[in-house]
Amino acid sequence: MQPFEMVMNPKQVFLSVLIFGVAGLLLFMYLQVWIEEQHTGKVEKRREQKVTSGWGPMKYLQPVPRIKPQVSHA
Repeated sequence: MQPFEMVMNPKQVFLSVLIFGVAGLLLFMYLQVWIEEQHTGKVEKRREQKVTSGWGPMKYLQPVPRIKPQVSHA
């Protein structure tokens, strides 16, 4: 088969773009953390600064208390 005869179907194109996109995102996140560590020295220093400055980690996935509706019995 000649190279110009090969045609990728849409599913292959989608999967290729998706895989390369995920790999690129992971590489970008890793490099961002690595660069921040180079500039600040250590990640632990930043964590200590956050704790001493009063800004603690946010807890996003905690259950929210709900107000239960009162059902009147007639």
